[in-house]
Amino acid sequence: MDGGGGAGQPADTEMTDAAAPQPGGGGIDNIPATLSHGGRFIQYNIFGNIFEVTAKYKPPIMPIGKGAYGIVCSALNSETGEHVAIKKIANAFDNKIDAKRTLREIKLLRHMDHENVSE
Repeated sequence: MDGGGGAGQPADTEMTDAAAPQPGGGGIDNIPATLSHGGRFIQYNIFGNIFEVTAKYKPPIMPIGKGAYGIVCSALNSETGEHVAIKKIANAFDNKIDAKRTLREIKLLRHMDHENVSE
């Protein structure tokens, strides 16, 4: 994705309030945020990777962990007030086998009937 500045989109800007210390941060430094796509998305640099989420997920976005296929972060959904986990799978479609594994994981999660799994 480009960082904005295209036709009709303002350039990305730093969010100063997102980097402010949050109470109860659990010892994890707050991650600076950058607005993108006219403020509709927020970008974070987590473990050296750009993690872009819609603006409904309010700071602090905190890393939970990472593995061979992706990075998982926690965030607050401002529309529902729920804490959620968001997984970013890097280069999901660069390899046919990895793409199949990703699709299989998504399908399995959608079929689960559990309070902690939603769409």
